[in-house]
Amino acid sequence: MERPLAKAIYGRRLEVISRQIERAVGQEVLPLLTELRQAVDVGEIERLTGSVSRGESEALATVIARRRASGQSSETLCLTLLTLIARRLGEWWEEDRCTFVEVTLGMIILHQQLRALAPGLVTASTIGGGRSALMMTAIGSQHSLGIAMVAEFFRAGGWAIVDDSIDSMETLIALVSSQWFGVVAISAGSSENLPGLAGQIAAIRKHSRNPEVAVMLGGPALLAHPEIAAAAGADATASDAAEALSRAEALVALMAGAR
Repeated sequence: MERPLAKAIYGRRLEVISRQIERAVGQEVLPLLTELRQAVDVGEIERLTGSVSRGESEALATVIARRRASGQSSETLCLTLLTLIARRLGEWWEEDRCTFVEVTLGMIILHQQLRALAPGLVTASTIGGGRSALMMTAIGSQHSLGIAMVAEFFRAGGWAIVDDSIDSMETLIALVSSQWFGVVAISAGSSENLPGLAGQIAAIRKHSRNPEVAVMLGGPALLAHPEIAAAAGADATASDAAEALSRAEALVALMAGAR
């Protein structure tokens, strides 16, 4: 098949699957998350954000233990507690309400709790069908909790995950050219990371061993500037780990159907 025709067919399939993704996420994932998050005590999130920013882990650990004892799953705790605290911490940073040291202390505690919850995520037994993903923060980003949580959800979903630290374009190119990935997920922690996204995505597409690699964007900066994703050349965006997994599954199905 000639490249222009193949590209046109691929484009139409992408439009179709994009609509399917939006329907699936809108009908299944987002309503559940919205319902769960509406039940969260905003005041409690504020208090816990304050405690972790001071390097105090006991309050968060106590809340998690109490909720687990009442039957809440690891998935729910990650999506409705850790995610919201991390977002609030990021907002405080953007609003100059906390220092870099306080953000770092908070993220360390949130990472510790994520690692503690990760074994409780429901794990799929099969890896295959293009279900290999590279998880990375945007080059220069200091905020890695979000992408770490996404990685744990993907692992639980049966994906093979590489989440090496990528601190330069050279490292990124070497990795995507030497290993096959169905999806590359990039998290942008702050607005300072946005200008470099287009170049990083272009490098991924140019050097990837998988010519049909799907690129997803997420992170706090994308929540504030969702229009950046399309301009940077991404295939999809996601606001949290569960949505990222749903979109990635659909994108991999698209790529398989396009071959």
